[in-house]
Amino acid sequence: MKKLKLRLDAFSDAVIAIILTIMVLDLTPVMKDNWTNYLMLAKEIGVYFISFALVANMWYQHATTFNEIDDMSYRIMLYDFLYLAVLSLTPLATNMMAGNTTRITVIAYGVLSAVVSFTFRLLARAVLHFQYTDKSEMRQVYGKIYGEHNQFYAFLNIGLLVLAYFFPTVVVWFYLAYPVTNLLLSSRDRQQMYDVAQLTPAQRKEYLQLPREQMKAYRKMVDEQNAAAATAAANGQTAATKPAATDWTGVLSHWLDSRIGARSEAGAPGTADVDRIRQVRQEQWEQFVQQQKTIRSAQHTARQTQHDQRHIARDTQKQDADAAERALKLQQAAIDNAAKIAAQRRDAEAAEQRAAAKATEQKRQDDEAAQKAAAKAAAKAAEQKREAEEDARAAAAETEANRRAEARDAQLADAKLAAKQHKIDLKSQRREAKAAAHIAHDQAKAEKKAAKNQDKNAADQPAEQAAAEQTPNSAAADASSDDSNSGKQS
Repeated sequence: MKKLKLRLDAFSDAVIAIILTIMVLDLTPVMKDNWTNYLMLAKEIGVYFISFALVANMWYQHATTFNEIDDMSYRIMLYDFLYLAVLSLTPLATNMMAGNTTRITVIAYGVLSAVVSFTFRLLARAVLHFQYTDKSEMRQVYGKIYGEHNQFYAFLNIGLLVLAYFFPTVVVWFYLAYPVTNLLLSSRDRQQMYDVAQLTPAQRKEYLQLPREQMKAYRKMVDEQNAAAATAAANGQTAATKPAATDWTGVLSHWLDSRIGARSEAGAPGTADVDRIRQVRQEQWEQFVQQQKTIRSAQHTARQTQHDQRHIARDTQKQDADAAERALKLQQAAIDNAAKIAAQRRDAEAAEQRAAAKATEQKRQDDEAAQKAAAKAAAKAAEQKREAEEDARAAAAETEANRRAEARDAQLADAKLAAKQHKIDLKSQRREAKAAAHIAHDQAKAEKKAAKNQDKNAADQPAEQAAAEQTPNSAAADASSDDSNSGKQS
């Protein structure tokens, strides 16, 4: 299996090298000299450097992780294939983002970076479980060391994906800082993981109980001692004669000049002596524990001193408070006596005020009773006056009603008289009409009689003339007969 592990290392290196080669071949050369083409090429090169930093960081993480083991399991092999399969999509995502930088391509690139980080984390955990026999304890160590940074990477990926939706062209350049930050933090975490692995089981249990601040203090102490040892070895001096640089330039210089890999030890010629490193780490842990005990003892002493000082201050404050309380009691007694005298005075004044108020109230009640009696008398007089006025109005109304009744009776009598006179006039008119009708009838009879006589006298005239003369006479007779009939009817 060791040979197979070496071949898997070579296969992984070859896949990563091919990925970088494909990304270079995807760059579009400039065929025509104009600024637009050169700007597009510059943009593609910038995106290439971003992806190169990502892939190079993944290669470094993969190489340092696999350098910790000499053999492997099927789980490691399958996780490595999964990790390389996802990482192989980097040229595609790079080409898409370089050719068309939109929110979709940038978000796709961010999702790919997150998936690559997730698959590598699975691979790293598999290597950790395969490397250490005490898996449950080392799993706790892994979570304590890598947990904070893993959460930071997760939130960073989510934040970049959200920002990529609104500002895709700006978020692209944040993906350049992501692998650099991962490179710096993971190298420290891996070294810390290896250092903790060199401790004894009891020391590892003590390490798991440390808070985050003391873990950083232990890491800082180890780094300072390693830097001091490296500086002493380089200058031919001991670590006690020349202290290590603690500023950021010294730490960066020491990190850049140190050997790559968690098992390297400053000052070790060639291959690191694992047993010596384990002994040094255990001694450093004992020194750290002793320092923490000293610090805790000093803190306890300081706390005890502060407690004693606070106790003395409390006693002094208590005495002052007792004296102040006694003075306050005396002052309160004087205040109570003064208040009692003032209360008695107030009671006397209140009694006087109540008596005056009672007299005032009695006077007010008497005034109200007199006002009520006067108002009642005035109301009674007004009521009598109102009744007299109403009686006068009723008598006047009755007189007026009588007058109106008499006027109505006179009008009715006049109307009856006029109707009677009208009837008399109608009767006289009917009698006159009847007399006129009799007269007309008599005239008609006389005319008819005269006509008959005339007919007898003119018998010698032709019959036609007699008929002609008789026709108008009969018509006139009929008319007079009608007039007489109408007169009768009237």
